[in-house]
Amino acid sequence: MSGGVGDDKDVASQLGLTDGNSPLNQHRYLTDQAQAQHRTHFVGKIVAVHGGGRDSPPTVDIQPIVKQMNGAGKSRSHGTIYGIPATRSIGGDSVIINDPKVGDVGSFSVLDRDHSSAQANDWSEANPGSKRRGSMSDAVYHGPLPRKADKPKQWIHFTDKGVEIQDRNGNTLVGGQDGWNLNGVVIDRDGAIKAPGEVTAKAKGASVTVSQHKHPSTDKPIPGT
Repeated sequence: MSGGVGDDKDVASQLGLTDGNSPLNQHRYLTDQAQAQHRTHFVGKIVAVHGGGRDSPPTVDIQPIVKQMNGAGKSRSHGTIYGIPATRSIGGDSVIINDPKVGDVGSFSVLDRDHSSAQANDWSEANPGSKRRGSMSDAVYHGPLPRKADKPKQWIHFTDKGVEIQDRNGNTLVGGQDGWNLNGVVIDRDGAIKAPGEVTAKAKGASVTVSQHKHPSTDKPIPGT
């Protein structure tokens, strides 16, 4: 983990104005400092994504967004933490892939031991990589936090009426009481299909349409029949 923004003159003690005034305050200060070394959970912003897709589980480089602050109240930005594993919804050989993106802000939990050796061993049993405990370097990314600034362009939406799926190209799949609606084509629960447009078979070759095709001895189908 690299240093934060600033130079050496920005560094100051966590000691507050009253922390040294009595043995009780001194003891409380030392206890707080010891507890602060063991991180448990924090919020961070993704600054880089490595890997992703079907064959390469992603890792992310992150910057914690809640700044550090010294005893005098002066703040200092965190540096970058590298190679944090990102979780997915996985069961056996089935997975939902939605890789993180640069700029996502999300929730990170901190594992109690140095898991770098286990991570390098494809999450198989291994000795701890070092004796560090509760370090932000041993975080795991669990997913983004919703922000008003992030407007979705594609989604899966579970509603009171069913499920709505839309991609960034405007293609939709909506499930409701009448069945599934795929870009206007309705497939009901009995398997019947209603299409607002034309239905074409063998579109790449000698195509045949449902509403305009002809038989050798008859005209094209009559609408409404």
